[in-house]
This record gives sequence, C-alpha cells and structure tokens, in this order.
Amino acid sequence: MNTRTTLSINETFLEILINYKDRKINAAMFLDAKGIIRAEGLIKAIYLDVPKPYLELESGIKVIINTIRAVNGYSLQSFSDYHISRNR
Repeated sequence: MNTRTTLSINETFLEILINYKDRKINAAMFLDAKGIIRAEGLIKAIYLDVPKPYLELESGIKVIINTIRAVNGYSLQSFSDYHISRNR
C-alpha cells in the first residue's frame, strides 16, 4: 500500500534528509529540474553553507535541495495537488 504525507506549508525536507543520512536510509526523490526526474540512493553528505544548498548521494549524484518535490512518500503540497489533479 502506498502512503503519502504532505508537508505543512512551512515544513521542509531538511529534517527528513538529515534523519535519512544519519540512519543510512535510502532516499527516493522526485526533483523538479525543468520537468520531474527521479533520484535515489543513500545520502553521503548535505551541504548547507553554500549559495545553493545541496546533498550528495553515495553514487556521486548531487541534488540541489530546493529542487526536491517528494522524498519517500513525503511531498510538498504543490506537488501533491498537481499529481492528484492530473490523475483524476
């Protein structure tokens, strides 16, 4: 069964991402990079003190944090609304 949780208006994925990094949980993400793409893997590092904060997966893939729209069933409200309306 798929479950989805929508983040509150002021919530971000940062706490979830830090938790996944610390606990070595695989992060499956949908990113908005001029279209929705998918990235998945264990988080190696999170860089916040840079102009565009990003995370790096163990595979070497770098993901700009503000492009993340969903992580392991958690999504932004705008992303949830868009996909619910498209699938009706």
